[in-house]
Amino acid sequence: MHMEITKSLIGKVVLITGVGRSGGIGAAICREIARNGGDIFFTYWHQYDEENSREYNKDDPAKLIDELKQLGVRVGNIEADLSIAGSAEALFEAAEKEIGLPTILINNACYDFEIPFTELSPEILDKHYAVNVRAVAMLCKEFVKRGNAGGIINMTSGQSLGSMGGHKIPYTITKAALEMLAPQLAPELAKLNIAINSLDPGPTDTGWMTEELKEQIRKESKRGKVNTPEDIGQLAVSILTEKKYPTGEVIHAER
Repeated sequence: MHMEITKSLIGKVVLITGVGRSGGIGAAICREIARNGGDIFFTYWHQYDEENSREYNKDDPAKLIDELKQLGVRVGNIEADLSIAGSAEALFEAAEKEIGLPTILINNACYDFEIPFTELSPEILDKHYAVNVRAVAMLCKEFVKRGNAGGIINMTSGQSLGSMGGHKIPYTITKAALEMLAPQLAPELAKLNIAINSLDPGPTDTGWMTEELKEQIRKESKRGKVNTPEDIGQLAVSILTEKKYPTGEVIHAER
């Protein structure tokens, strides 16, 4: 997938959550937005990345800021625990103060803890709900309440396409709520000139895939390749800038 750089996001302020790792999808979306002229305010949460990623490096957010600034855009960031009630409002206030009122919101942060279904506890389920559902819904509410036309993308995982296994239940059932948020809100938001979509990147190689898994995905893929974070960054920008994607849909990246 190659997309022409048109600087189509000049003048846009993008608030994106969950950008803790240089090799992640969030960072790739930031790079693509910056290449297209958009200013960026991103969040990260060191504790989650440290506990859940082998590729974790606490210097990644600072390095990413330097990288994005070299592309000539304004950049701000903040460490934010989105499971805290009230974090959505605080985040919008921080973004507005540093680079201006966001005109695009990308909910990329998630909470994902695998556990056998028979060992699932209310506490683990609540942790998933707090980040994957409540934080996203409240961030969308803040975006709409502040009255700026623009676009919202909520990242999902294709859980409506088939089972991801019993050990992923707290993740898949909370992420599924975001697939419903877009069609439910779209008609109301269209009147305010706000588009809302869910984006499912499909299996994407952000550093965690084994060679065996990549080979299996290539065999099953129509295109014979594994999606890269860059592919998803380009797709996110095309959703935000091209007319071919109607609001209210779940957009599945090619597999």
